Amino acid sequence: MIIYGKAFIDGGILEAYITIEDGVITRISKTLDHGEKVDHDYMRCGHLILPGFIDIHTHMRDFEESYKEDFSTGTMAAAAGGVTVIFDMPNTRPRNNTLAALEWRDDVANSKAYVDYGIIYGVPRDLDNLFGYEERAVAMKVYPDDFVENSLDHMSDVLIYNYAKGVPTIYHAEEPRGYREGRDDLSLEVEWTRYVAEYTSQIGVQSHITHVTCCSVVDEVRELNPGATIDVTPHHIMLSREDLPPPYGNVRPPLRSRECVDCLLRDLVYGRVDMVATDHAPHTWEEKMEGANGFPGLETAFPILSTLRYKGFISVSDIVRLYSYRPAERFGLIDRYGAIREGRYGSLVVVDLNREYRIDPSKFFSKARHSPFKDMEVRGAVVATFVRGEPVYLEGEIVGGKGYGENVRRLL
Repeated sequence: MIIYGKAFIDGGILEAYITIEDGVITRISKTLDHGEKVDHDYMRCGHLILPGFIDIHTHMRDFEESYKEDFSTGTMAAAAGGVTVIFDMPNTRPRNNTLAALEWRDDVANSKAYVDYGIIYGVPRDLDNLFGYEERAVAMKVYPDDFVENSLDHMSDVLIYNYAKGVPTIYHAEEPRGYREGRDDLSLEVEWTRYVAEYTSQIGVQSHITHVTCCSVVDEVRELNPGATIDVTPHHIMLSREDLPPPYGNVRPPLRSRECVDCLLRDLVYGRVDMVATDHAPHTWEEKMEGANGFPGLETAFPILSTLRYKGFISVSDIVRLYSYRPAERFGLIDRYGAIREGRYGSLVVVDLNREYRIDPSKFFSKARHSPFKDMEVRGAVVATFVRGEPVYLEGEIVGGKGYGENVRRLL
């Protein structure tokens, strides 16, 4: 297969023919050889070929909550958003923190996914369910509850195992008891971020703090554990609690003040944030009206980032860094994902930077057809998504095969 157009390659935008064979980019050239033909021509005004996005924080639901989302609808939403790899969080029903549940999760994902996936494992209650989990899982997620339900010795054993195996550990940083009580003051996040940053720095664990909500939290991480990485969500850099009150506005960590939103966006602009992740958390409309935490986000992340680019906050290079390159680099995928280079997978997204429209959740592929960004005017749309050289999404339609997506651990 040959894809032609303007592409983001090695930090610049170049006109190129991208040849993909057996899922891998084998040649990037300025000309075609005799007899070669272009399969997909995107040499149009405003169209740009980027490395496929990697979303390290999604909830595919499935299992007992497939009525909210499953790996089929969730990865279709990902493809429509230009996301070629999703990471699935472990707070499932039943919880994905046993080796049996992990194997089951992998089997379900493998039979349904349209894009590639990484599975994130939960903290096991029994250490027997720890050994070998990294063969199927790309990382571990630590929730506030884990520090309540397990002893500190148990948590230390788990984290030292991760350190020994080189497995990244992702933290939801809110003080555990306040989190359980449903309190939403910023001090809960600042306090627990400080604890996690200091603790992980001492034992050398590869730590990542997810969905940071205010620049004061970024300051704590940068000061106490400079090696730790941070992600932010589109809703935390765009929306304040005044913009989106409860019950629909409920999310954990919560939406903050406009001051926090503005300073967090500044940190993103100044490069103090490592990556963007959606925390795609689908619920039914009825559940949201009853106060369920979280929003769908896979189909709105790129339009929001692209709109920030149009308004001059960030560049195309920033979008690639935040939503493709750094996630691949941080989680051990960089040899195959995160850049358009020979030897990488042909997992690409074609975007139209000039397309203007309003976000319409009724057209989502996700089962959660609602959004905190409903009716927002955006500039930038996904035109096509290719996963390992195969078209999965083309101009509004899913064209890929159910079950085509693979576990990135096996692919690597």
